[in-house]
Amino acid sequence: MSAPATPPRPHAQRLLDQFGHLFVLVGAIGILVLLALTAIGVFWRYVLNDPIFGLQDLVSMTSAVVVACAVAYGAISNTHITVNIMPAHFGRPVRRVTDVVARGIGVTVLGLSAFALVKKAGCGLACGQITGNLNIAHGPFYLTLAAAMGFFALYQLVQLWAGLMHWRDEDPNEAIS
Repeated sequence: MSAPATPPRPHAQRLLDQFGHLFVLVGAIGILVLLALTAIGVFWRYVLNDPIFGLQDLVSMTSAVVVACAVAYGAISNTHITVNIMPAHFGRPVRRVTDVVARGIGVTVLGLSAFALVKKAGCGLACGQITGNLNIAHGPFYLTLAAAMGFFALYQLVQLWAGLMHWRDEDPNEAIS
């Protein structure tokens, strides 16, 4: 006897999956830029014996973009950390409740994080939020991180909604035990 088929993911989630692939593309480009910056930096420092001024600033800001994109990628690929010990001991009904609680907390924390990052980006140069060497403003990078956190919050909200819609059925986003 085979297990019941998992219901399809909601249309809103499939749209978010497609939008999330933009984060994946930007993250992949960011990784390539980091690779190029590292190779150029190593060549200039060790072969030409002339380190490039401000390279660390470029690497730091590019890393922030890559991390933001990784957060969004983790959302669409469902690869963030989950703890699956509860269902083994208490059964599926308890898991459904803990999924709602965890997703609700996730939406709240991610939403607050996005809000705080947007607020922090608003201060900008007045607060001295610039890199040490090249004076690159942190604002756009805070906004990139805020976009990723907001995207993840929205994704969690859609997963929460889908879980509630399929309360008695299989949750299309249930973590694999």
